[in-house]
Amino acid sequence: MGKETLFCYGTLQSPLVMKAVAGKAYDGTEAMLADWARYRVEQTEYPGIRVENGATVSGKLYWGIDEGVLVKFDAFEGDKYRRVIVPITLPDGTIQDAWAYAFKDEYLNLLSTDPWDFDRFMQNGLERFINWFVEDRRDLFDRGDL
Repeated sequence: MGKETLFCYGTLQSPLVMKAVAGKAYDGTEAMLADWARYRVEQTEYPGIRVENGATVSGKLYWGIDEGVLVKFDAFEGDKYRRVIVPITLPDGTIQDAWAYAFKDEYLNLLSTDPWDFDRFMQNGLERFINWFVEDRRDLFDRGDL
């Protein structure tokens, strides 16, 4: 089983959320995704990304993700996201392909016009997100998906 690279631009940038979903901690490095934009999903604390020329999305790039953990991320992200390969730019200018979760076209109308900000999430939304994660996603734990 190979190891994969994953670009996280939303809640999974938080070590707490990453460990809760993956079952272990991962070290990541700052990275950028060009020609995509990140917006808050309506009435939630988390974002989605869509193609938008000239925009950039900051996030973290994680290496060494095995297929079993990707399956956990697939379940965590849910049916509004699709896993796609995107070119990520590292701080030294190197470009590397990685998996990312993009918002599916049929759900783009659920993205607000409010750009999602990680620092704002950590200050104002993390606690609500964790409560939602534990309560509303309990079925994932019960099924053993997480």
